[in-house]
Parts: sequence; structure tokens; C-alpha cells
Amino acid sequence: MNKTILVSAYSCEPIEGSEAAVGWNIAIQMAKRNKVHVITRSNLREKIEAYYPTEVADNITFHYYDTPRWMRFYKRKERGMHLYYFLWQLGITSVIRRLKKNIKFDYAMHLTFGNVWLPTFLPYFDIPFIYGPIGGGEGIPRSFLTKMSHSYFCVETIRILLKATSCINPFFLFNAVRSKAILCRTEQTSSLFPRCFQNKIHYLTDGAIEPEFFENKVEYCKNKTVRIISTSRFVALKNMICVVQAMSLIPKEYDLECVMIGKGPELEKVKQLAEACPHKITFLKQVPRTEVLNQLKKGDIFISPSLRDACNLALLEAMAVGLPIICLNWSGMAISTDESCAIRLPVTNPEQMPKDMADAIVKLVESPELRERLGTAARERIRTVFNWDAKGEFIENLLNELDKSCTKSN
Repeated sequence: MNKTILVSAYSCEPIEGSEAAVGWNIAIQMAKRNKVHVITRSNLREKIEAYYPTEVADNITFHYYDTPRWMRFYKRKERGMHLYYFLWQLGITSVIRRLKKNIKFDYAMHLTFGNVWLPTFLPYFDIPFIYGPIGGGEGIPRSFLTKMSHSYFCVETIRILLKATSCINPFFLFNAVRSKAILCRTEQTSSLFPRCFQNKIHYLTDGAIEPEFFENKVEYCKNKTVRIISTSRFVALKNMICVVQAMSLIPKEYDLECVMIGKGPELEKVKQLAEACPHKITFLKQVPRTEVLNQLKKGDIFISPSLRDACNLALLEAMAVGLPIICLNWSGMAISTDESCAIRLPVTNPEQMPKDMADAIVKLVESPELRERLGTAARERIRTVFNWDAKGEFIENLLNELDKSCTKSN
């Protein structure tokens, strides 16, 4: 039986990656079988209407909200983003109250920016609540904390304290109590919840790649120069500096170049270190997804050095075009990859990790056959495991399971 679902999707945008792709694609998947009402930001309206999903047009309705203009100042600041997100979540409560007057919702779902430490007010409404997909239990390896800036060290210390006190945190526990189902991205996040909530937990990584993406594919071993691609925000926890450190350890005789895509407060620091690197490193500030795709197709190796990611969509996109992967065997990267498609580095310390990464790069440079084998396996893993149809089937099965549980309890 079709259900009517209210979705909070702060980020929901067509033809984009990252959180925007999660909000857009999962909402469309749910609308194939249900009536879906999506609350998202007003500044996304023009693009959503330009790419309106005609295949589910009768089943999906978008409702737009943005904060008063004076509050939007915070959105433009890296450090103010979380405050703005809180204000937006608080603001949509008025939209929810208005919609509830005319629509009977079967479920409410908190879909994007799913982090147990970020707020959602959906549990405070009398609508059966599905929490997630959520992360937040993932942490930076302790050995890296001392190398972080003072501000990041403080943030991570607070995160550790939050994790340690989650069992007595009333806001955390209230969301868990009100949830009909908790969708966790990783085991690190599920372990935050006390044993009495474990029966509500299901595992769902929210990342996937749309079928059209597979029209793009790298040409293996096409160039003499081996081209490394790495794309991420330049912040401490993304560990982009490790890529430059690793390349600096590789002799100049190896014909390498690297393209690093992204922006952030650590960009200048990484650029300065790159000046002494014996290999060419090019920096591209944040570019449209289409340009990122073009860069991936020209690449030979993709490196994801992140110290904490519940799901890294840039990594999934690199796998989808067929690039061999170097990443940490940690957090969401350990879920997205396996040994067939990636060289997964052990979690060590800031001194050892660049050495391990350099060894992995050299191993791939010296073996074109290994690059092709890993890349082919990466592409197949995305095709069979990380696709949006599979996410849609998962959520539909979950809704049916919840319906049966409600029927039995009644």
C-alpha cells in the first residue's frame, strides 16, 4: 500500500554529488511507490524545477523554505554553517505544522546531513519517525589528534566527550526513543546507541551512483605520466596534506603528476608544501561536478586520504569510472571499498601514513596490470552494490517491515 512520507532534506539537488545527490535520488526512489513531500531550501528551487523528475511527478511535491535574509550570513562562513543549519531546521517546523493540517503522514524521515550531533525537530511531531541515514560515531584516529590545529583538537575532544556521554544525553536519547527505525551508516555510529535501541538499527550507506554515470570510463594506462586525482575539502580531517607528503617521498624518476580539487582553510598550507615536491601538483578550486568527472576520466589513480568519512561520494564516483583506489581501511572507506578494488592503508600515525601511501602509489605505478584490475573491480562494485535502485528497495522493504510491526502491535 502506498504511504505518505514527509522528508526533511536540507540538501536536495539534481545533477550534483555529495549530500545533494543523496537528498535528490533517495527522495525520487521513495516516490516510485509512495507519496513524498520534501522540505528543502528555497535557493534550490530553480534547479529542481528545471530538472523536475517527470517519471514520479504525480508522487513527489517539493516545499521550499529559507531563513530570513539576515540569518543567511552564517551559511557563507565555514564556521557558521552548523549554526545556520540549526536555524533552518528550527524554521521548517512552521512548514511541518502547516502541512500536517491538511495531510496525514505515515512517516517522517530526516534524510540529509544525517549526523547524530546535528539537530532535527521531526521527532517532536506526532508522525512515526525514521532517523537517518546517520553518521557521527566515526572519529579521527587518536594518533592524529596531536597534529591537529588547536581549534580542531578542541572540536574532536568535544566529539569524544559526546560519544562517551551519549547514553545520558537527553537530546540523543529522545531521538532514539521516538524513532521507529534508525538507519546507521557505520558500526561506529550504531555503537553509540544503548543496547535497548539496537533492535531499531538497520545499516544503510547513503551513497550511490546513478546509472548514467557508467557511460564514463577511464582509459587504462593511456599515458606515460601517471596521473593522480584527489578531491576533497581542504580541512584537517580530510588529510589532503598527506597526499603531498607522500608524493614528496617518491623519487623524481617516477613520472607522476597530481591534481587536487577542492577548497578550504588548509589549501594555502598544502600549496606551500607542494612547492618543494619533485612532482607536478595542480590545484583546482571547487569546480562543477561535470568538470570533476572530466578530471577523473583523465586520471590513473584516485587517493582518498580522509581520516573520517561515513560515506565519501567523491570516492564512489572515482570507483564508478574505473579508477584504482588508495584510501584508509577506516570508517566509511572500509565499507565502500574492499581488497579487490583498493589498496587500503592501515591506520597508523602522521609520520608513517605518508610512507605507506608513497609505497602504495609506487606499487600501482609499477604495475599497470594491477591498476586496471583494481579499477575494473571498483567499477563493478559500484554497479552491483552502490546504486540508487538498491537504496530504494531497501527503504521500501523497511517501510513494509514497519507496517507489519505496527499491525502486530495493534
